[in-house]
Amino acid sequence: MFENIATIYLKEFRQLKRDKLSLSAIILVPTLMLLLYGYALNFDVKHVRLGVLDESMTKESRQLQQKFFSTEYFDFAGVVPGETAIDKFIQDDRSKAVLVIPRDYAKQLLLGKRVDVQVILDGANSNTATIIMGYVDGVLQNYSANLTASYMNRKGFRMAPAGIDYRPRVYYNPELKSAKFLIPGLIGFILMILSIVTPAISVVREKERGTLEHISMAPTTSLEIILGKTTLYFVLSLVASVLVIGASFLLFDVTIRGSLLLLAVTIVIFLIGTLSIGVLISTFTSSQQMAFLVASLLSILPTFILSGFVFPINSMALPLQLVTYLLPGRYFLSALRAIMLKGSGFADIYNQIYPLIIFAIAVPAFASIRLSRKGF
Repeated sequence: MFENIATIYLKEFRQLKRDKLSLSAIILVPTLMLLLYGYALNFDVKHVRLGVLDESMTKESRQLQQKFFSTEYFDFAGVVPGETAIDKFIQDDRSKAVLVIPRDYAKQLLLGKRVDVQVILDGANSNTATIIMGYVDGVLQNYSANLTASYMNRKGFRMAPAGIDYRPRVYYNPELKSAKFLIPGLIGFILMILSIVTPAISVVREKERGTLEHISMAPTTSLEIILGKTTLYFVLSLVASVLVIGASFLLFDVTIRGSLLLLAVTIVIFLIGTLSIGVLISTFTSSQQMAFLVASLLSILPTFILSGFVFPINSMALPLQLVTYLLPGRYFLSALRAIMLKGSGFADIYNQIYPLIIFAIAVPAFASIRLSRKGF
């Protein structure tokens, strides 16, 4: 058995060695994808362009503006000349929001009265608008509390210490950098594409050339063929994993808090199943174009949309949430994030590991049955 597997493996190795373009793509493309998605996908909203319509034109109104522009979240986008120009200001994308300070702002503050300050947001991107609204609320609530305390002190009132002292503490990602959340998901996304698309295209390419018939005529079992065809890509996928994780550490400061052994075992279990999917796809397709299309549909879209990589699963419609239980990417991404970001052990993520183990047993078995009955 091992002799047959080694023979098929050596054949794959020699063929891939001659195809230097494919070999370079397998090694370099994952790192390039990490760079592209790592820097392009970013949920952090900073340097929001904020226009100002200051009808008060007083020292107090300038102090309010300074509260916004003293942070990294807002940049001054210009002075809005009047109310009629607000729509045009946002429509031309000169600003994402406009701060409107009323004419009697300073007078009302001195009298200790409530002042209505308006912030008009560009809601074309609802997620961005929601985040900006949170920033605005934070700035205004803090400034309002300071104004109240200042007014009470001027009037000789002593502020009572009663109330809630709110001091948030963030675990695992204190800086709230979206990259640290996205990078583990990117690793799973890249490995999913690499381990499914590459073997599927490779096997079908041999089928088109007719060289696969020689293997099928040899005294080998279907399981030996699957193991021989996927072993090389398994090794290359592990190399790609090391490169991607190393690049994420150097470029995005993503450290592995948990066990390296547990991380490696999780990746190995995941790759066994996904590589078998690639071989399984090759038994249903007869051209490289069709193999690429099917492999892409089964790897890229489900992993990107339904695995929790970008969109929270709990926010999806119930039918889609049920579909996610059939996707290995859901469990793999959850396990990766737990190991890398939280330092979780096996006892914490066993409910993510055992579905991957079932997946790693069922898919190769089904591919072997399919191969023995139908052939490639």
